[in-house]
Amino acid sequence: MREKVSPAEMVRELNNGKQVPGPRDFFEYRPKLYEGLQVASYVHGYSLAIEYMKKWFIDKFGSNYFKYVYVNGSHVLDEWKHFNNYNIRREKPMLAIVPTVDYDYDREKIDSYLMDQKILLKRSNYQQSFYKDYDVMNFLYVHLEEMKMDFTFKVRVNTRAQQQDLRQKMILWFKVGATQKEFITADFHIPYEIMLNIAKSVGFDVVDDCIVNVCEFVNYMNKHSDWLVMFKMRAINQRPEFFVRAEDLRAHITVMDNLQLDDGDRQGKLETDYHVEMRTEFRIPVPFFYAYFSQEPLDYMITVNERSGIKPVYTIDPYEILPQNENGWGQIAVTGYMTDVGEQHIDMSPILRNGGNVEKVIAHSLRNGISPERFLDLRMYRGDELHRRIPIQMDWEHCILHLNEPEKLSEDTDIVIYGDKGYINDVIDTLEHYTDGPRIGPKKN
Repeated sequence: MREKVSPAEMVRELNNGKQVPGPRDFFEYRPKLYEGLQVASYVHGYSLAIEYMKKWFIDKFGSNYFKYVYVNGSHVLDEWKHFNNYNIRREKPMLAIVPTVDYDYDREKIDSYLMDQKILLKRSNYQQSFYKDYDVMNFLYVHLEEMKMDFTFKVRVNTRAQQQDLRQKMILWFKVGATQKEFITADFHIPYEIMLNIAKSVGFDVVDDCIVNVCEFVNYMNKHSDWLVMFKMRAINQRPEFFVRAEDLRAHITVMDNLQLDDGDRQGKLETDYHVEMRTEFRIPVPFFYAYFSQEPLDYMITVNERSGIKPVYTIDPYEILPQNENGWGQIAVTGYMTDVGEQHIDMSPILRNGGNVEKVIAHSLRNGISPERFLDLRMYRGDELHRRIPIQMDWEHCILHLNEPEKLSEDTDIVIYGDKGYINDVIDTLEHYTDGPRIGPKKN
């Protein structure tokens, strides 16, 4: 009679003697972490909104239409940067942009935080972080809020005829009387103190608050980040700092008010300087705060709080899928799937062909004769008490998952995709030239 064996031993036996970790209780797995909260730069989101709306408006006319563009709030000496193009007398057409922040806007109290920072940290889930390193238990999470800004665009032309024609064009170009949505990408600034803590905790040398080998550190971040991390010049202080590129941000533009026209200005016996004024509303997600989680106490100037030992009273699934595979690749996608009796082929296109970075890298690799298995590891597990791995083969070209044997039962399964995020981010950077592009712009298809 065979002796009773533990579930972990049975899992190792079913996997041909290989050391495969068995299921673990959630509370045993949940680490005790130090937590730091850092409020993001508000002026950074403000400048991103101005940059996007300025480009959104000017692109409808063409880059050479306006002879002079003025943004209210810009530095008085900004124009002197154009050394040979500066003229005392302004040529028309001219454009003036007046941005105003609606500080009372909070999405019907969704973005209102009437609590202290300890509660904010408890609401931040480290497993939702965009940067995850399970080897050293470091995580970085960003919480977004929605910023609302009102923009007034005022165009000055010479004659009433130009004013009338311009009005008709703007009604068509800007969908006056309607709303529109845009999916955009934006480079969000990461507070430098957080990056110093990450660098020091994972073994990078930090001298005089500077990371010695910043190139290797950026490569390390991209290996563990779902979003592309960059190190480039920040305009506000003219210093190189860290940014993360967020994609698929939903922005709303509203042009509900009618265009306003005036009767021009009289200069002597002539009337000139006719204006067309348009008011718009722009809403965009911007970072509100960053939450940094680490096993080690923080060394630099951000708030430190320790996770309490209170456990929730509800129950959850005690079996967890490992956050990393043997190569150290993190999870890209996890989903549940109900198999049917006799099923042997599964369509994976809803997951892999969603217009994201993974689809772009897969298509690029197939065109160049590179197997996606170079950077992706797709696995399937049964949802039973042993959480056994199902033998599969993946047809990446047709996006079909083949089960080695037809299913005999209808049961729950888990499909997980691990990915080499460093490789994926490097290829995307090469394909899209992110580091050479603007800080904010429409989503690239």
